[in-house]
Amino acid sequence: VKQMNGLDRMFINVETARLPMDMFGILMLDPSTAPDGHDFARFRAEMAARLPKIPVFARRAVSAPFGAGHEHWIVDPNFTIDRHLKHLGAPAPYDLSALCELAVSLADEPLDRTRPLWQMYYVDGLADGSAAILLRLHHAAIDGVGGTEMLSELFDRAPLPMDPDLAAYRVNGERVPSQVEMLLRSVPDQMLIPVKLAQRSVPIAIPLLKGLLSRASSAGRTTAKPDVDEASPPEKKSPTGPSPAASRNLLNRLTSSPKRSLAVASLSMSEVKRAKDRFGVTLNDVVLSITSAAVADYLRDRDELPGEPLRIAGPVNVRDEAAESASGNHFAFMMVPVPDIADPVERIRTVSALTAKRKPARASSGATVTRTNRKPTGTVSQVMKLIDALPTGAWLALGQLVNSPAVEAVPPIANFVVSNIPGPRDKLYIAGAEITHMYGRTMVGAGIGLFIHCLSYGDSLDFGFTALADLIPDPETIVKGVHRHLSELLNAPAQGSDQRTGLAARRETKAAVAQRNKVKS
Repeated sequence: VKQMNGLDRMFINVETARLPMDMFGILMLDPSTAPDGHDFARFRAEMAARLPKIPVFARRAVSAPFGAGHEHWIVDPNFTIDRHLKHLGAPAPYDLSALCELAVSLADEPLDRTRPLWQMYYVDGLADGSAAILLRLHHAAIDGVGGTEMLSELFDRAPLPMDPDLAAYRVNGERVPSQVEMLLRSVPDQMLIPVKLAQRSVPIAIPLLKGLLSRASSAGRTTAKPDVDEASPPEKKSPTGPSPAASRNLLNRLTSSPKRSLAVASLSMSEVKRAKDRFGVTLNDVVLSITSAAVADYLRDRDELPGEPLRIAGPVNVRDEAAESASGNHFAFMMVPVPDIADPVERIRTVSALTAKRKPARASSGATVTRTNRKPTGTVSQVMKLIDALPTGAWLALGQLVNSPAVEAVPPIANFVVSNIPGPRDKLYIAGAEITHMYGRTMVGAGIGLFIHCLSYGDSLDFGFTALADLIPDPETIVKGVHRHLSELLNAPAQGSDQRTGLAARRETKAAVAQRNKVKS
């Protein structure tokens, strides 16, 4: 029996019929690479031998009645692969768009909480002879980085022939505790809630209060105009610092239906890297630049583009060494306000400057994530401890709040989400078939109606654009914009030193300062 962490519990308890907390991995297969043939029977045999060995696929959730205590994971005593793995034929017109529609429709019903929180569908019969795996997982079970690491464990790095000794893995399940047992187990948790909340709130509240007072005091005393970096555009600020909220627009409206729309696309990794190297920025800067421009175009065409910068939320991995290969959720958010800039070179420079000001990875809480071991430090660690201490009732209440009209009275923290996850560099195979692309269909709702999922895999950057269908029925329009803005970036004139910005410029500046200091000494 393993206790869920705070974020896992949040995803379990905030979920409602209008706010599903599941996500899909859409894996495209090339069956022709299998040395001894590839079909559903072989695929099922491989999955029966491998899936149950990975904890996330064998565990189910258990909780105490009345929202008391923390939820737990146990190994399902009734696990069988055929409850989770299904064989489907591709729907007409048997192409990628039909596959996207299928991935949306398969999520109409919530995952069964009396079983491990996942479903897998093997889909064949696509027009080009390819097949696909649709893997549906509850976000409580795993986050994006954990999902990528899990895929590397599940699949092969070469098109191997069928193992003649392959056998299904037998799961040793645990007894499901009774509701009375869970209630008794929850008593210590309930008694410690006030103490934990007090202990874990103070380390966060005191620095925040000091910061607010310091900013207010300095704002009243400041008469000189501070130096401004040319590459750093001014951000809209409140008297106590940068605005913590986004301007509400089409992307942040509450809808009556949870129905989602989905479009997927792939960019050449070599082209994205060429753009990155050309302007001396990071790959993430390129992704943020082209996606924000495409979303701005979409809103502008519908007279919905606000005057303020679009605020993008980017999940940041905060897995520590102990959780490096664990399931569950380990992330925070970095917020980037991107202005609407038509010139592609000026836009990429601006994005690079904005992200540089938030590195090492800055979460919305003001936390820092180190680059060496990705261990959360400072405020992020404190916030995560506070989240762990929150009672189940708080998450249940939040779930009702974010699905009510009251949510529109609260400014959104972001306009949309862009998640850029580093995936496997080498090609992966399953049952001999090469996985050609990995797309993601994510969750949307609670005032944020667009989530752009980006995964690097081999020589491609695979995108999934998930939206609330009532707000964005045609996410493929944004896909076209992403292609267009990458092309503009690649073809924009690079004018020598004037265009050397971002990462390259910062490195040159640091080198120059170091050299001057060396000369002085």
